[in-house]
Amino acid sequence: MTIPQLDRPKPSPSLREHALLVIRHAITTGELDESRIYSAAGLAKQLGMSLSPVREAMMSLVAEGTVEAVPNRGFRLVPVTRDDLEEIIRIRSLLAVPAAQELCRRAAEADNSNESIGDQLATLRRFATEAVTAAEAEDRAEYFAADREFHERLLEYGLGPRAAAISLRLRDQSRVFTLDAEARKIDILSARELVQIVDLIEADKPAEVGDLVVQNLYYFKRTEANEG
Repeated sequence: MTIPQLDRPKPSPSLREHALLVIRHAITTGELDESRIYSAAGLAKQLGMSLSPVREAMMSLVAEGTVEAVPNRGFRLVPVTRDDLEEIIRIRSLLAVPAAQELCRRAAEADNSNESIGDQLATLRRFATEAVTAAEAEDRAEYFAADREFHERLLEYGLGPRAAAISLRLRDQSRVFTLDAEARKIDILSARELVQIVDLIEADKPAEVGDLVVQNLYYFKRTEANEG
C-alpha cells in the first residue's frame, strides 16, 4: 500500500531559532540599521530574550554572510546595495520559477491515491491567505512571516529543501528601503499575488505562474521605487 507523504507540521523552534527568525525580520524590514553596531546584550534586551540564543543567532548570521562581527564591539549588518538586491532577485527567480512550474506539472498529473500535491497546495494557500490578512491589518511582522513560509514551502515542494535553504538565505539578505504608506499598499498587492500563484498552479498555467513568481520576488524593488 502506498502511504501519502502528508505535509507534517514543523517542530516548535528552539530559542536560538526563534531569535534568528525575529532578527531576520528586523533586518529585512529595516528595523536594524546598517550604519549601527549592535551588541548581543543590547539586542537581547530589545527583543526581550535571554542573551545566549541571541548571541548564537547572530553568529549564525555571521556564518551566512548577513552580519559581520566587530571585535570587542558587537555586530553590524553587511551592507546591501541596489545592485546586490537586483542580483539576489535574479538568483531567487532561477530557483522559484522551476519550482512553481514543477508544482504545476505535479498538480496536472496528480493521482489522489498516491500524491501529496493537494496537501501541499492547501498549505501554500493557507500561508498566502495569512499573508493577505496580515498585510491588510498592517501587521508587517506577521506578513513577512507568512510570506517567508510561503516561499520556503514553494521551493521545498517544487525543488527540495536545499533549494529552499539557498533561496531563503538570499531573501534574508534583502532590505526594504522604505516604510511609508505606499509601501504598505505594496504589501497587500504582494500578498494577493501569493494567492494568485496558487490559483495558477492549480490551473496548470506554468508560463503565467512563472511570470507572476518573478513579479512577486521583485517586491523589494517595488518598495525601493517609493523611496523619496
